[in-house]
Amino acid sequence: MTQTDVTRGLAEFCAGLRYEDLPEAVVTEARRLILDTIGCGLGGHAVEKGQIAVAHVRRMGGTPEASILGVRGKVPAATAAFANGDLMNALDWNVLMPPSHVPPYAIPPALALAEAGQRSGRDLIVAAVLAMEVSGRVGTSLGGLRATKGGYPLKVWGISANQVGATAGAAHVLGLDADRMQHALGLAGYHAPLPTHVKYNYTKEVGYAKFAPSGWMAQAGVTTALLAEAGYRGDTSFLEGDMGFWAMNGAPFWDPAKITDGLGQDWVFLNAAYKYWPTCGFYQSPLDLFTRMIAEHDLAPDEIEEVVYHIESFASIPKYLTTEPNDHVEAAASGPYVMAVAAHRIPRGPCWQDKALLDHPGIRAFMRKVRHAVNPRSEDLRRLDIEERGLPYLSHRPARVTVRARGQVFDASADFANWLSIGVESCRPTDDGLAEKFRANAEGVLDEVRTARAIERIMGLEQEPDLAGLMADLSG
Repeated sequence: MTQTDVTRGLAEFCAGLRYEDLPEAVVTEARRLILDTIGCGLGGHAVEKGQIAVAHVRRMGGTPEASILGVRGKVPAATAAFANGDLMNALDWNVLMPPSHVPPYAIPPALALAEAGQRSGRDLIVAAVLAMEVSGRVGTSLGGLRATKGGYPLKVWGISANQVGATAGAAHVLGLDADRMQHALGLAGYHAPLPTHVKYNYTKEVGYAKFAPSGWMAQAGVTTALLAEAGYRGDTSFLEGDMGFWAMNGAPFWDPAKITDGLGQDWVFLNAAYKYWPTCGFYQSPLDLFTRMIAEHDLAPDEIEEVVYHIESFASIPKYLTTEPNDHVEAAASGPYVMAVAAHRIPRGPCWQDKALLDHPGIRAFMRKVRHAVNPRSEDLRRLDIEERGLPYLSHRPARVTVRARGQVFDASADFANWLSIGVESCRPTDDGLAEKFRANAEGVLDEVRTARAIERIMGLEQEPDLAGLMADLSG
């Protein structure tokens, strides 16, 4: 495949992929990712971003086609995708995979159209796989998030490529042939938002769109697919040339081989880093250490004089050090905040970002005891993973936590993060662990019976003849 026919080749792959083409490991991980992502969507009802999205969509009304997670009744497929995309991304508890945040953008369009079109669980699996794989391949072709020293992103970087994946999955559900698929992908290239991730990194009060607007991109995934199905034409060579998608995104280069090499054989989306804690990837390993330390020594918040978490220098950007988060998005990104919540032994779950907790005097006071320090191992191991091993992700997540309390210094270190460190078998979440996280997210939204049935249906998704039963269980 040459550089001049990448768009066509990608369209043919997207149109031609079938359930029978998927290895067992791909199907298994797709089910787990769908379970985790839907669970995060249920948890999104706990915070304002998710609540506003749901209220907005219900106000719009329209033809009843698809469900909003945790809500009775149906709305148009495009707006259901909007609400679910925002719900799934509300807590920042989603899986990370190349190029960065993918599932809340990629999965909702396929879910909405599969329900609306009475497609099977197998159809949803294929569409979700396709959406995540295309997002990852197109995204990494534009350069990696951890491209420079310290793990800082490129000057201009974002996850606009998720729009291409979101559209690919939706268009596959509709059964578009290669020609119309190519038009759909071309439309996605023009519907894609600006590469806003770096602006997010350097802005404390960034608002609810976060690093990229998950609801808008999910809705656009449905819209572009439906337009292409109706004959609406797109740019059929949007990836190619000096003015192609890479240039539109401000990338310094593009590597078409990242899209084409091993397509359909080597699955990029399998490099999935799950989050145990409802916060940024930065803080997964320090929270592992800190919570273990608190439990082992029975440390109370008032006994702790200082907490220092030693992680990568990227986490020293002011956004990540705020001790005055104004909303749940700022709180999820704040190292002092999440360490304060952990110090108070709040059970992990959507409540970590509850408004009442943000305003809690004890949490506010404790944040002033927390500070960040650069861990020299972070850069060494980033270089090992990204530059020497050529991985599209960070496997090592080194952290050290130092606590002063009771006139003593407690100290602990780790090179890997529970659930987050890819390729480390002891860190990989079990199915039972993912089900427990789902239940934590569903609490207060679904009853126990619906929650149990939903988990069972998703983990056996390929057996579902359509999504009616699953979406009824997920409707709240």
